[in-house]
Amino acid sequence: MTQHLLRAALLLACLPAWAADDAARDPTAWPPALRSAIAAATAASAASAAAGTDPVDNAIRQVVFANGRAYVVQRGRRYGVGELLDGARIERITEQAVWLREAGQLKREPLYGVVEKRLPAPPPVPASGVKKSKEKP
Repeated sequence: MTQHLLRAALLLACLPAWAADDAARDPTAWPPALRSAIAAATAASAASAAAGTDPVDNAIRQVVFANGRAYVVQRGRRYGVGELLDGARIERITEQAVWLREAGQLKREPLYGVVEKRLPAPPPVPASGVKKSKEKP
């Protein structure tokens, strides 16, 4: 009987450790490293907002074409050619880039980073000038 009580006491003593393991294995909980990274990012964002820095990204992200004219959409407003956008005059708008003139210099702002739209390369011309046929004689 004492042996059964000893086993029961040992089982009860280990129960809180098993419960802690089960809480750590919760599949819906974020891993501790991710939780700390999110907390750090949130703290940094709050610190920059308190310091007065503007966290808004001013990169041109969208161009629309309406009634035959092109417009840059920035912060919910449309800007056309000739208008000022963040202190720079819009000179030209295409599907791939916007040209801005600021302080006398023309600067090209690509919409898609390093992605460029180009015409396809022409098909290669056979060196011998003879067209090869797929049919067998």
